[in-house]
Amino acid sequence: MKITTHLGINHQLHNLANRSTRKFNKTFLSEDITGKQGGILHYLLLRTDKGPIFQRDIESYFGIRPPSVTSILQKMEKKGYLVRKSMPDDARFKQIMLTPKALSYRESVVNGTYDYEKKLIKGISEADLEVWQRVTAQIVKNIDSDETQGGTTK
Repeated sequence: MKITTHLGINHQLHNLANRSTRKFNKTFLSEDITGKQGGILHYLLLRTDKGPIFQRDIESYFGIRPPSVTSILQKMEKKGYLVRKSMPDDARFKQIMLTPKALSYRESVVNGTYDYEKKLIKGISEADLEVWQRVTAQIVKNIDSDETQGGTTK
């Protein structure tokens, strides 16, 4: 399909992500958490009982580059939400562990996640949600494919 007019998809995705993150964080997290920090804290809270979590897990899940994740984690550590513990067999790997401060948000975040998603999809049919899932998966695939090919599409 040849696009002859600018659809604004990137802007729409960015706008949706910012609004959703800001609203979720304001409702379920502390005021001193930024958007990305909130997303990462949310991720950690939902996975803390499923085994050790490392920086590379966050990088992979969010598609964020290592220096950016390092910076975010350092700030969250300074704010008292997590600690990073070096692994005895390889000090380059640091396990991310939540503090009691972070864990105090667990119930709110876990319950809030399901309630918030219900709000997000209110009035959207199952069929439309299935299309959304397929379209966003394809967009991610297109982006990842472009990165592995080392270029940009013009």
